[in-house]
Amino acid sequence: MEELLFSQASLALLVRIRRKLEQEFGFDFRLSDRRQILELLTAAAASPDRGIRHDYHAFLAALDHRQRDHLQRLGVRIPDSLEKEATG
Repeated sequence: MEELLFSQASLALLVRIRRKLEQEFGFDFRLSDRRQILELLTAAAASPDRGIRHDYHAFLAALDHRQRDHLQRLGVRIPDSLEKEATG
């Protein structure tokens, strides 16, 4: 199974998303746990908080198309604008 490997910039955004979601929900997300990373990304995509969604889109934009494809295969929602960028 392919590892979830992120750049330093992507990780910084992921940490920011985690911090905001933990404040919003009071639940701790462990970034060392693949399942919890996927839950974190799913929660960020669905968050009513505009700042969290902005950081989520910035995180996805910082990934290359292979990483986004991999996350999508794992069930993470990728906005249409980023899908088109990867194929276009």
